[in-house]
Amino acid sequence: MKIPFLLSATRTLALVGLLAASSLEAQAAALFTLKGEAFDARYPEQRELRLSVLGWTAPEKMDAIEAEYQTYASAAEKDHAAFQNFLQLQDTQGYLFTKAATGHTIKYAWQEGEGEAARMVLLVTPALKARTAHMWNTPNNDPAPFSLVEIQVDGDEYVIKSSLDTAISADSSGRLQLDGFDAAPEFGRLTDATPYYLKTQDSAPRSS
Repeated sequence: MKIPFLLSATRTLALVGLLAASSLEAQAAALFTLKGEAFDARYPEQRELRLSVLGWTAPEKMDAIEAEYQTYASAAEKDHAAFQNFLQLQDTQGYLFTKAATGHTIKYAWQEGEGEAARMVLLVTPALKARTAHMWNTPNNDPAPFSLVEIQVDGDEYVIKSSLDTAISADSSGRLQLDGFDAAPEFGRLTDATPYYLKTQDSAPRSS
């Protein structure tokens, strides 16, 4: 029987230091972080919801993603695997985590507005609830490999809604958004959890 390789104390400390440095670097790279709860979780201890945005999708890349989405959405038989492969090739703009072991990667992100009119739209993959049906009162059985989420400001909180509960549309510029945000049920609510030393004038969300 082989004996597992054991790191020396020196190498163990070096590895811990490297992991800590990597974690701090990832945290510092985030424009902002929001934390809150997802309302449809089956149990209270599973309601944790965290969002970190690293950046916004460049306009020319947004155009490409939107065009690919329209091709995917308009097909008589949607090629979910092809669209998923396309999304995987796009730049990662952040992460959305529930209490599940694995999170959701943001592959499309834009924002507009200031103060109470501020909003942001994010496309995340895999789709919300799709791989963790046991965690939710209403699991997601749709084969689509993504979800679109939109976040709007409500006082000191950020209301998040998703394409699980309403359709996706495009604005006059072709930007993807939720169709009927106001009437859709809330997926969750978040508050700003960005460390003060990471906040900059250009950071979002634009709530003030």
